[in-house]
Amino acid sequence: MRSSFLGPKIVTVTFITLMGAFGLNLTAGQFFAPLNETYGWDLTILSLAVSLNMITWGIFQPVMGKLIDRFGPKPIIACSAALMGIAFILSATTTEIWQFFIYYGVLTAIGFAGCGSMANSVLVSRWYVNKRAKMLSRSSMGMNIGQLVLLPLTGFLIATSGFRSAFVVLGLIMLFLVVPVVLIFVKNNPYDVNQMPDGDSTSVFKSIKSASLQDALHSREFWIATIGFATCGFTLYLVTMHLPNFAIDLGGGKALGGQLLGIAALASALSMWITGQLTRIIRKKNLLLVLYIIRFIAFVWIAMSPGIWQLYIFAVVYGISSMPIIPLVTGIIGDRFGKNAMGSILGFSWLLHQIFAASGVFIGGYLRSISGSYNNAFWMGAAILALGIVVTVFMKKEEVALQTKAVQAQ
Repeated sequence: MRSSFLGPKIVTVTFITLMGAFGLNLTAGQFFAPLNETYGWDLTILSLAVSLNMITWGIFQPVMGKLIDRFGPKPIIACSAALMGIAFILSATTTEIWQFFIYYGVLTAIGFAGCGSMANSVLVSRWYVNKRAKMLSRSSMGMNIGQLVLLPLTGFLIATSGFRSAFVVLGLIMLFLVVPVVLIFVKNNPYDVNQMPDGDSTSVFKSIKSASLQDALHSREFWIATIGFATCGFTLYLVTMHLPNFAIDLGGGKALGGQLLGIAALASALSMWITGQLTRIIRKKNLLLVLYIIRFIAFVWIAMSPGIWQLYIFAVVYGISSMPIIPLVTGIIGDRFGKNAMGSILGFSWLLHQIFAASGVFIGGYLRSISGSYNNAFWMGAAILALGIVVTVFMKKEEVALQTKAVQAQ
């Protein structure tokens, strides 16, 4: 009897994994206040741990990508999720600032590099070709849902039982929910269980030639996609890390920033679902271009119209264009370069994404400190997004369906 296609289970597992990975990695800011109250550690010093996390994450993306290409996504994702869980449990023992830098800034980041978006995108891309963008969008919704679920949970745990218990509970979620699910249900390739991508009964996909990292680095299309993705990183983390403080600058309460990011995460989840459905009728390049334009408009809006009510509009418009960019870029790179070296190729793209992300966080804080306002930072974000729009316009159409037809014609 023919077994049912495992692709949907793979997508479900990656959704759960991204919920845990992104939920945990983005909780750091909520621990700043209790750590400051307990040990008197300055906010600037604690913020450096976030910058270290982002840089470490970026540096280890190509490393994890290479390991995934060699050993497959399953063991790398499982071990990395376990490392994140252990790092959070160790964080509960923190009494010195250097420990927080090691546990969150380094160990959590290394784990996140191996069980975050890049790793799970490679896994989904191995199981889907024709429906790749749609399924990447569905699995990537876990990034948004993780924020909506785990960020409030973290706040509740800190308020009711203290920051040490919060670290432990979050770490246990990774160790006893995410890791077992990956180990039990994930298979590296459909071919390992005598299945085909998308559940297709033909073998044409297996014949599609895959490019190497060196091939990608010599490709104009790779650099177009990666430069656009880097502008996404700059503006994504500029907002994520500085929107709460900007809301306070405008007279909002301390809780407003979290509310705005929650609204953005919800808008992003809805947009992720819609863009995934639209990939069946609209080219991924065109959808990506629309999202860059929407985010550009959001940045112009927030730079020109500072005020509390304008922030709510910004949160919705920005949210629509935030996380959905990730599965689209991943799908485009996968379509052009195949799966054999996809970990290495995506890892390099993510490295540049994180370099720009760290720059966005630093430049946003620096411009705020010298001018007393975030306006210049937001205008810079808009200018960088304009670059992303321009380079994406020149992206050529080269979908896997065209490669498939060429293979069939041979």
